Amino acid sequence: MMRAIVLACGNSLRGDDGVGPHIAKCLGNGLSDPEIRICSDPQWTPELAEPISQAQLVIFVDASETVPPGKIACRQLQAAEDSQATMTHEISPESLLALAGVLFGAHPKHAYLLTVGGSSFALTEELSDPVRRAIPGVIERIKALLSGGTLPEEKPSMGNASDANEDFSA
Repeated sequence: MMRAIVLACGNSLRGDDGVGPHIAKCLGNGLSDPEIRICSDPQWTPELAEPISQAQLVIFVDASETVPPGKIACRQLQAAEDSQATMTHEISPESLLALAGVLFGAHPKHAYLLTVGGSSFALTEELSDPVRRAIPGVIERIKALLSGGTLPEEKPSMGNASDANEDFSA
């Protein structure tokens, strides 16, 4: 069984949407643990369910239009309860976890989603300044999770209940 898989998502030709592939490249250059797999794709697809089912930890990495630019959001994930949601055009990390369980009878013990707020998703290969400045923090959090660390302690939220596990620190 693979210890961990990092699944970065994004289009490097769409500005800040390319932060996921950029982070995957940085991690690939700095990690040499054979039990950690790093993947980067333009989008998450059902084919990822098999490697997800073989990992003890999965970390999804993506850009976000809803998180403030340059801020990092990190939350723990659970498999989606509605198995029909796993077969839609855009598949969520929660649906991939569920699909791994349905198809392969297993899913990771721990799963997290790290997102970086983007400010420009225009046709360019350049990341915005806030996103570039956030990259070391994302890599630090990924390395902490890979080494057995946990999410930062939950802070009171002014948003709704779904925001309770998010951390918007840079």
